[in-house]
Amino acid sequence: MLTGKYRNGIPADSRAASQDFPRFTARYLDDRSTGIVEALAIAAHGLDVTSTEVALAWVRDRPGVVSPVVGARTTAQLKTSLASEALVLPEELVAALDEVSA
Repeated sequence: MLTGKYRNGIPADSRAASQDFPRFTARYLDDRSTGIVEALAIAAHGLDVTSTEVALAWVRDRPGVVSPVVGARTTAQLKTSLASEALVLPEELVAALDEVSA
C-alpha cells in the first residue's frame, strides 16, 4: 500500500485483484491510508525518489522497528527497496508523515 501501487485503484496484476486477497487488502484501501499514500507520493516527488524509498526509510526509522518488510517480486522492485537504505528523511518530512498517519 505504502509504495503507491494502489494509488489509482487496484491494478489487474496485483495480488489484491485476485479472488483470494480482497478480503485481506480492502481494510487498507480506506481514506486514512489514501491520505498517507498521497503524503508519501508528495514527499517522494520533492526528494526525487520513489514512494517505496520514502515509505521504507520512514518505516525503518520508526521507534521499535528493527527492519521494514520488503515484498519485492522483481529485481527492479528489490533495487528500489534497497535504495531506501541510503535515504535520510528531513525531520520536517518525518513530522508531516507522522501527523498524517496519526
